[in-house]
Amino acid sequence: MGRPVLFLDANASVPPVPEARAAVVAALDDAAGANPSSPHAAGRRARRLLDRARDACADMLAASSKEVFFTSGATEGNRFVVDALVEAATAGGRPWHVVTSPVEHPSLHKPLRRAHARGQLVVSTLPVVDGVVATSGPLVGALLMAADAVVVTAAHNETGLVMDLEALLPLCPAQAVVAVDAAQSLARRGAPPGRADIVVASGHKLGGVAGAGALVLRGRARSLPLPWVAGGQEQGVRPGTENVIGIAALGAAAGVIARTRAGHVALRPLRDRLEAAVVAAGARVIGAGQDRLENTSAFLVPGVDADALRLALDQAGVAVGFGAACSALAPEPSPSLQALGLDGADARRVVRVSLAPGIDVADVDAAAARIVDVIARLG
Repeated sequence: MGRPVLFLDANASVPPVPEARAAVVAALDDAAGANPSSPHAAGRRARRLLDRARDACADMLAASSKEVFFTSGATEGNRFVVDALVEAATAGGRPWHVVTSPVEHPSLHKPLRRAHARGQLVVSTLPVVDGVVATSGPLVGALLMAADAVVVTAAHNETGLVMDLEALLPLCPAQAVVAVDAAQSLARRGAPPGRADIVVASGHKLGGVAGAGALVLRGRARSLPLPWVAGGQEQGVRPGTENVIGIAALGAAAGVIARTRAGHVALRPLRDRLEAAVVAAGARVIGAGQDRLENTSAFLVPGVDADALRLALDQAGVAVGFGAACSALAPEPSPSLQALGLDGADARRVVRVSLAPGIDVADVDAAAARIVDVIARLG
């Protein structure tokens, strides 16, 4: 048998917390597959599971329960944002000016660019200064002044770089709709500031299971037209039968989010320990010295063949990330990493390590040794 695989890809998906696992089993027993829209007793039991999960998510998101709507995850939540902005622009008879960052997840970047190409939205991006997205200064202020909407990530999934929302959001005009993708930051840094009218979250990024997420709609977002017309579930915001099992797990993970956040804070010295080893082997950390998620490190291994690097790390039994998880198999270099100043070849040589709570020094040291060995062999 080969060596055990060391899991260092938590930004793609965090292992479920024990409470979420238990909630899945309990929901299977309690709801018995019932539709929460059904009026009978089994349906009402399923509805109660949704209500409890909604309350727990509201606490986690610093929102009220009536502002929380369930989705299948952050990709769907982000698509809701873009589609709602397009609907609002269409209804108003002019393209909306949307300011975003150049490091958005593909679930935002691609539909925003498509809407821009079709003339439905006018999309501008915040500038990058010294390898970091700028969130203050005259250039940023002038750009935001004309914005109808601001759509940004709270933390970059590929590098862990944290957006300074405390600096950025006060510059947004009062009438602008502000949407924040908090998929990576929610379990690690907390809920975005209350100025965010829309907050997007995903269950499997915070200790739930894939297939369930949450969307906060408040303030200016409540006046946006609903983009999807179908059934009346989730007050018409997200048609389709709710994933009761996944949502129960999401609610359970939300209920222990304070513990999860503390666990992520404790990962920083382990992340720094691994970085020291790979830097000594010749790698360069992207965003070193900047505010980053405590569990995340993205490092460039210069000069190696990118495909050989991916294959060698997998064969060494180290599960790491390359770009966004949903685009990691694509041959194209990451647009986000290129926006931060890397050329296409180097962008493909970037390895993302993201630690999950529960990993220990022994596993980190073992992973570092395997990565250093791969760098030495390929270099």
